[in-house]
Amino acid sequence: MLYTSIYCATQKKMSGSYYTTPMRCVRCCRHFPCSLFTRDDVDGYIARELIAREFTGFKIRRTKMYLFKKTDGTLVEAPEDFDPKEPDWNRMQEVEEVLVIGKVLVPQMKLVPKTQSSGDKKSSGKAAKSPKTDK
Repeated sequence: MLYTSIYCATQKKMSGSYYTTPMRCVRCCRHFPCSLFTRDDVDGYIARELIAREFTGFKIRRTKMYLFKKTDGTLVEAPEDFDPKEPDWNRMQEVEEVLVIGKVLVPQMKLVPKTQSSGDKKSSGKAAKSPKTDK
């Protein structure tokens, strides 16, 4: 069940009122999603297109990883016991290159209120004009 009104002590500190709406939480509260929202609640708001995920950029995560490029062109992750200083040459027979990965880019997303599309704005805006009649 999705909430239309939420009782929130954090909101009381910001605006003076204990009651707020989920859309206001998304727009204004830096604690969103807090303990009042379960993962299913957030997914429900996304499914009903009340909130959306927005890409904010990449976060760089440092890591050290080895990939084997085999002679047939496929890439395979190196086994955990691979040591670049003392490789096992028997297992390296089909390996053409060893690739070293030092950074991984992790996409960062944030939840934002869903904006109306241009088609929705036209239909929810002004009332439709009545057809002209000849006199």
